[in-house]
Amino acid sequence: MFNWQNGVLLLISYVVIPRLTFLPSNVHSLLIIFGPFLLNRLIGLFNTQRAISRSVPVRPAPAKIKRALNLLFVSAAVCLVLSFPHFGAENVFKRTESRLQIEPRVLFARLRLLRPLSDEDQLLLDKFSKNPTNKLLYLVFGPDTLLKCIWCATSDGVNDNMNYVIYSVPKMLAPHLAHLAVLGLATSSLVGPEGSRFRIHATIAGLVLAVAELWYLGTYDVAQNKRARTLGEIEFVHWRIHSARYVAFAAVDVLLGAVLWLTSTNRWLAKPTSIAQRLESTTKQADDVVNKLRALGLLSNSINRQSALRGVREEYWRTEGQVMAEMVQEEEVATQINKALTTLDLRTIEERTGEVADGIVSAIDGLRSSQMHSGSGMLDPMSSSG
Repeated sequence: MFNWQNGVLLLISYVVIPRLTFLPSNVHSLLIIFGPFLLNRLIGLFNTQRAISRSVPVRPAPAKIKRALNLLFVSAAVCLVLSFPHFGAENVFKRTESRLQIEPRVLFARLRLLRPLSDEDQLLLDKFSKNPTNKLLYLVFGPDTLLKCIWCATSDGVNDNMNYVIYSVPKMLAPHLAHLAVLGLATSSLVGPEGSRFRIHATIAGLVLAVAELWYLGTYDVAQNKRARTLGEIEFVHWRIHSARYVAFAAVDVLLGAVLWLTSTNRWLAKPTSIAQRLESTTKQADDVVNKLRALGLLSNSINRQSALRGVREEYWRTEGQVMAEMVQEEEVATQINKALTTLDLRTIEERTGEVADGIVSAIDGLRSSQMHSGSGMLDPMSSSG
């Protein structure tokens, strides 16, 4: 039977996927071959999870999940703020709006007009004047790595890029480790099973971000900026990575927070309570009821044994009866009672009462018949053995 899901599947398989020509050829070929099967599988999983979620009632988010959501919200907000260029290293080319081919002395002369030059600026001037390739390294690795790595530059210049990458690894991994710590706290056992079920997924997401940044920086060709003739054509890799890193952190935090909220409130990927949990909760409720009944029995016995308390109780019910009798005798109350009695459908009430009585009687008859069958089953082996 054709439905909207089959229509969407056909549309994606024969219209959308063939047009994804910007993907690598191998990936595109795999999507064309296995895409329809994977989509059908994903739709089936989605329908299954939606059916399970509908069978489980929605509940408010637990208190521990709220703490994790607050932590993720603060982390996402901080990451978004840190993604602004103001919190990154200063870019002298953007600050002075200069091209890459500008003379170093002219570049820093323009910078001197904007602010006083520091010792780091003098070192950068020496670096740029000594070797023009340092400008390209500056755009990729930033000023801190270019100035502080004293063993990165070799005499032949063959392994300079890899040396700078190795030097940048600890500084690059520091924010990723901090972000992994936040993800670990948000999905730890302190949050409960609602958060710990996504601990592996959150860890994998954090590691993927770190590996992707290392791979991008390690495989980037420093010489690409040689072809840049204007300021707009320059790729400021160091500053782009800085902004993209914290934006990705914020996106992962928001996504994890949404998943935690949806799953903890049984709006998505809801897990029905197991039989053991149901038995445990039912037993606990029964124990509470028994304890309350015992307390009520003790209180009733105490009242009956003391004449003063017994007299207070009898006086209360005597007064209550008098008040209710006087209230019923009032004209307005009697009118409302008669009006309510006239609106009652006695036939419907009698039919429902009869149905309930028939159900009780049939249940009792079923129990009797089952007991008789079980008794006859026990007598047959005894008679045969006799």
